[in-house]
Amino acid sequence: MRLYKLYLAKPLLIFFLLMVAAWVFAPVIGIVVGLAGKFGSDGPPAWIFLIILVGGLFTAYMWLRIPFEIKMRDDGLIEFHSVLRRTTISSVEIKSVRAKPYALGFVDVVHRTGTVHLVSQMDGFHNFISTIQSLNSEVKIAGC
Repeated sequence: MRLYKLYLAKPLLIFFLLMVAAWVFAPVIGIVVGLAGKFGSDGPPAWIFLIILVGGLFTAYMWLRIPFEIKMRDDGLIEFHSVLRRTTISSVEIKSVRAKPYALGFVDVVHRTGTVHLVSQMDGFHNFISTIQSLNSEVKIAGC
């Protein structure tokens, strides 16, 4: 079994988690303060903070579903672990591995049933790509 982990310094990880938390908790505080009438008649309405909350929850969902670990098992299955989900696919199910042209450092692994979005800052990431290529000769690699 091979293991590939996201290479992210602890202070940067803490910063990212604090930013995600701020995007979620700041609008909640705004809603509570707005409904309590503390902003006064000239302040923003509480529903504005609801829109910001929905955007923050969506952003948090998108970031927390990005895998921080990839396990390539000896039986040919590949497990992508994120905070919110675990995706297991076979190497023969992978159609392509391509860099996102509009987002530097992000890679999409397209397989039969969907797409796994990755950050390319994983230890041994190029080894991961070459292993996929050796297991599945039909996989298309683009921009990696």
